[in-house]
Amino acid sequence: MRIPSAAVLVLFAASVHAQGEAPATPAPAPAATSQAAAPSAHLAAAQRLYQKLDLDAALAELAQAEAAAKDNEDETVSVLIYRGLIFSDTGKSADANDQFKRALAMRPWAEVPAETSPRIAKMFSDARRSLWGMASVKPPQKKAAAVNAVPASTTQTTPTAQPAVAPAR
Repeated sequence: MRIPSAAVLVLFAASVHAQGEAPATPAPAPAATSQAAAPSAHLAAAQRLYQKLDLDAALAELAQAEAAAKDNEDETVSVLIYRGLIFSDTGKSADANDQFKRALAMRPWAEVPAETSPRIAKMFSDARRSLWGMASVKPPQKKAAAVNAVPASTTQTTPTAQPAVAPAR
């Protein structure tokens, strides 16, 4: 049953290519796109180690995750938050506060994981309040719809605009 299905797909792809049209179904997303939503291997390992309370190993993984996340602000914020969680669990409140403030300076709307203890969540909220003057910040609204609407209104042609050359008959 597999060979006929594969043959049909090959013939369909060949006919679409010969016609110069794109297939109706979208191509699968590249691996890099799906990886952007998922944490890196080092960050995921650090999160697992943190949940298992292996804090020294989690810190080591976070150091590697931070080095790998130079251009990824979301990853960096997550690394800083988890490092702050570990520091607060080990009694290093000042270091935890510094990590939380660094994360919140990059992303004021960042949050700690849902399973975080109320004591640490309050510490995180206090860090946000000391940095931004409020306990919670809403993430910015995406402006994609507004950005797409602006060019459409500015690129409309006026009724007096005529083509420079008349069409040949």
